[in-house]
Amino acid sequence: MNPLDIDTIAAFSTPPGESGLAVFRISGPQAGAICDRLFKPYGSHFPIPSRMEGYTMAPGIWDGIDEVILACFKAPHSYTGEDVYEVSCHGGPAVRQAVMESALRAGARSAGPGEFSRRAFINGKMDLSRAEAVMDLIGAQAEKQAEVAFRQLQGGISRTVRRRVDQLYGAMAHLEMLLDWDEEEERPKDRETLIQELEEAKTDLQKLLDSFVSGRVIREGLHVVIAGSPNVGKSSILNALAGRDRAIVSPIAGTTRDTIEIDLVLDGYLIHLTDTAGLAHESHDPIEQEGILRAETALEEADLILWVLSPPLLPVEARAVEEKRIDLLALEGKSLLLVLGKDDLRSELKKHEDPLIYQEERFPHLPYLTWSQKQEEDLDRLKKTLISFIRQGDLEADTALVEDTKSHEILTHARHKAAIERAVSLVNKTITDLKERLSFDLVAITLKEALTELTAITGDDVSETLIEEIFNRFCIGK
Repeated sequence: MNPLDIDTIAAFSTPPGESGLAVFRISGPQAGAICDRLFKPYGSHFPIPSRMEGYTMAPGIWDGIDEVILACFKAPHSYTGEDVYEVSCHGGPAVRQAVMESALRAGARSAGPGEFSRRAFINGKMDLSRAEAVMDLIGAQAEKQAEVAFRQLQGGISRTVRRRVDQLYGAMAHLEMLLDWDEEEERPKDRETLIQELEEAKTDLQKLLDSFVSGRVIREGLHVVIAGSPNVGKSSILNALAGRDRAIVSPIAGTTRDTIEIDLVLDGYLIHLTDTAGLAHESHDPIEQEGILRAETALEEADLILWVLSPPLLPVEARAVEEKRIDLLALEGKSLLLVLGKDDLRSELKKHEDPLIYQEERFPHLPYLTWSQKQEEDLDRLKKTLISFIRQGDLEADTALVEDTKSHEILTHARHKAAIERAVSLVNKTITDLKERLSFDLVAITLKEALTELTAITGDDVSETLIEEIFNRFCIGK
């Protein structure tokens, strides 16, 4: 963006609707002059807006519309790096509209989505990964989402990525030195040293890449689908996790005819929980058929499937259909946890009716959890299993050894993951080329490509198209 092309933008940073207060923000070269025309401070001991210094505030009247508080943030010590003024006014729709229209008449332009944050990026107030963290923090619904977003806003991912970039620049400097030598001067240990440096960088990048498994789930929430044949207790599990009767529970098969979706927070983590219509059976009811189709769609999108098996077990023919569906999900790589329901009745069951014996014989390779809604410890165990899966991405992880998200930086954005994947691939190619004794100038080209991928994460080397795409996702006023 050419500094000569920068105009003054304005927008409300608080959402539409009625509220006690609303915050209106103006940023740009004419922000002070516009506020001079519209804001009249109470008393002569308050300076006019353009003469405010540092972080100052003043009460007064805004264009005869409302009593307001005006806050001034002088460049470069502001969110955007420009002169920024924030007007705290009453939050009714009429006042908000009048304040906005007065600023537009005075020479400001209505800001587009993410335009304040984009100016902050352009003016060097934050890099691209920190700008993305702004919207993550705004959209956070659970403590862990906010915790990870705030750490990234503070530059956690930026610092981690730049350390990896510095590693590769060190290898590049070594390469540049070798390029200045004649081929006859090359020593075997030169390539070995370079390979070792690049292997270390690749290992560090791979560790960061591996964190995306839990990082994506923390940022987006864990999608858990409760599935199984009709009348096995799926809705009871949803109600137990929700802590309230969200789904109707009935001994009549087919009671749940549509997916029921709720959001809940466990230990600070967001979980999207879906109860589904009974599967593994035929139905001629068109509404129930639609419910089964929706259940299948939910299974495709699930991060974790809780497949419920409860006594009495299905007849042999229907059981074969269910087994085939479970096997297919496992073959597709879906994370499956068998929930063996009505565990409080096990002592009364015959051997051929016992879900635990059935699981051991038919699905010994799948993790399982015994369950009874009458046993409070089972609910605690299920909750701990879900939390462990979020943190580790593994149902077999020891919950006592689970590593907390505060102990290391994690990837949460698919854009960052894709860039690091490409960088790892290019570093690996660089190592292979060195081992195959390709010339150092060809090796350097590949290594530079890896560096370009990493610097795109922070925005140190990124296209205008990508910048537009990222900031257009932001809300207006931020």
